[in-house]
Amino acid sequence: MSETLSTVPQTNRLTGELVEPLTSKAAFYFSFAHRYARRARTKIILRSLRSLSDEQLRDAGIDRSLIHSGPEFEVNARLMSDLMSMR
Repeated sequence: MSETLSTVPQTNRLTGELVEPLTSKAAFYFSFAHRYARRARTKIILRSLRSLSDEQLRDAGIDRSLIHSGPEFEVNARLMSDLMSMR
């Protein structure tokens, strides 16, 4: 019985050393894949909008000046809130 109780902390330590880093990495790569897919969808939509004529955009109620063709970047919401709180 005492042997069973002595192995519990080792199991928890092993879990902490192996499982937590793996779940952290999995969450990072899932987030990365999600951002990549969202960025790809956005590029496809923008490419489609740029190919429409002014008349087609007017029919859809979209002004051509709203279609942004410059550099695009994504800012993490947590980072933005941290930056805003430093003002």
